[in-house]
Amino acid sequence: MLALAIDTSGDVCTLALGRDRELVSERRFHHKMNLLRRILPNIEEMLSDAGLEPAELDAIIVALGPGSFTGLRIGVTIAKSLAYSLSKPIVGVGTLDALARSVAPTATELVCPMIHARANEVYWTLTDSSGTARLAEHEISTVHQALESVAERGVNVYFCGTGATRNAEAIRHKLGNTAVVGERWSEHPGGSALLDLGLRRIEHGDLDDALALAPMYVRKPTPLVRLETGEFEKPK
Repeated sequence: MLALAIDTSGDVCTLALGRDRELVSERRFHHKMNLLRRILPNIEEMLSDAGLEPAELDAIIVALGPGSFTGLRIGVTIAKSLAYSLSKPIVGVGTLDALARSVAPTATELVCPMIHARANEVYWTLTDSSGTARLAEHEISTVHQALESVAERGVNVYFCGTGATRNAEAIRHKLGNTAVVGERWSEHPGGSALLDLGLRRIEHGDLDDALALAPMYVRKPTPLVRLETGEFEKPK
């Protein structure tokens, strides 16, 4: 099975092609607010470099977030459009889940992927050491609240993602030797992890609807909150 994986949840876009469990090609680029202009040409070039046509794809895999509101809308919309126009199956995977899978297996008992949300807040969850079994729901909380919850487990934990590297000092202060904080390269999900988690769902027949699939924001995007609270009026 030839699958295309797309992750636009952060400031680095990841695109990957995989045939079964073998990585065929991977591209990463810091899009600097021009994601919409760059993503389709990069997909086309990646396929061309591999000697492939879009019609040869068997499935589309897309990261659903949490993460950038605009980035997720672009990535999920493009993935859905490709799946619908090519009549191919599509599955979404959580960005936090892909982060955990990217660093696994670890020598620790748990993996805690964290994504920076805003000042002193992170999106986070917990998985087993293989990064394939999630042990907690996706949450958003202050760094302190997240670390309190993790500390209650009383086990060794591997932290990864932008939320982990930005708060490495706080993590080590709270958890001491029971915490391992990943390097900067662990801040974004790898293409192989996206493909692996997506293919696991496809193999079990757990597919998404190309029309109904939506990003996983965890909390409402700020523009929507402002509309609902009347901070600014909805355009007429």
